[in-house]
Amino acid sequence: MKFTLLCPDLVDTTQGGIPTVTRQALRQIERIADERGIPIDFDIWALHDKPCSEVDVARASGLRRPPLRFRGFGGARLSMLAAAAAERGEHDFVFTTHIGVGPVGRLLRGARGKLVQFIHGVECWRKLSLPQRAGLEATDGILSNSRFTLNRFFEFNPEWKRIPGTVCWLGLNRDLDSNPTEGIAPADSVPSVLIVGRMTGSERYKGHEELISVWTDVRRFLPTARLDIVGGGDARADIEARAERLGHIRSGAIRFLGRVPYGELRECYRRTDVFAMPSCGEGFGLVYLEAMAEEKPCIASTNDAACEVVIGGETGLLVRYGDRPGLARVVVELLDDVDKRRRLGKLGRQRLLQHFTEEHFGGRLWNALSAFAPDLRPAG
Repeated sequence: MKFTLLCPDLVDTTQGGIPTVTRQALRQIERIADERGIPIDFDIWALHDKPCSEVDVARASGLRRPPLRFRGFGGARLSMLAAAAAERGEHDFVFTTHIGVGPVGRLLRGARGKLVQFIHGVECWRKLSLPQRAGLEATDGILSNSRFTLNRFFEFNPEWKRIPGTVCWLGLNRDLDSNPTEGIAPADSVPSVLIVGRMTGSERYKGHEELISVWTDVRRFLPTARLDIVGGGDARADIEARAERLGHIRSGAIRFLGRVPYGELRECYRRTDVFAMPSCGEGFGLVYLEAMAEEKPCIASTNDAACEVVIGGETGLLVRYGDRPGLARVVVELLDDVDKRRRLGKLGRQRLLQHFTEEHFGGRLWNALSAFAPDLRPAG
């Protein structure tokens, strides 16, 4: 079976949710196809990647074999559309990992072929652009990283409710065979909270400013409590200036650590007591899984998809976005109770192992795609 995958980024972008999901999807489709004896040939098109060899693509994506073909367009959207027009209607099964490349999928999809698109969050929580709507006109199925994302997409775009939608929770790509080195931070450390997320002007919903705003209240109860902020973005300077005006930078109460390599990021999770991202626009939140893998309890919001990942009172604590007294209360509650942190953290890791590994994601993805591609079903 020829499987055409369209994505924004795959090789050149090493971090970020969408390229991470794209690489996982490729690995898992290849794995399950091999297990079931179904031959799969990948034809991969990436909008922003530069052209490179299929061997390099396999190495970067973790594929066992190079794809049949890889086409990188270096960000040239018109070139990608022109290439699709040259192969118009020649592809039997097309899968996109972002609706921004949906118009390319529409061109490639054959008359009897199928087009399935994956949606993630903020990119579809608005009235869609004309090109995106054009792509959806030819779409046979929508996969979504959460029920929240799918419902909100249909709220903004009710005309597309006619397209079957399937929830396909994501998973964590990590060696989870061994237990974390320690369920709590080192005994000599100060009580600390970690948030990981980009800080951009268009996406100031992740909870950085909420946490900064309550940190004075947290320190009234726990004078040595520290907030560590990992991530960059064009809004970082503005958010950091706000923390500085409150005196938290000079005192060391809040630290901005910037972007950190993945290996160092795991150490940040291990050395903190609590992970908190009380957001209001998270489509899923892979960072919650990263924290759960290290047995860290999570503080999340009731206002987005986080509550599909974090179970309030079981693997973490949930608070309504904007409820700053409530946020301060749950931060203090967890920082002040080591037994509760340990219990929630262990249950969080169990939930991850039961529902949110990359293999779980692969199984959900395969089942969803097989509804549109009979060749993916195992013989018999």
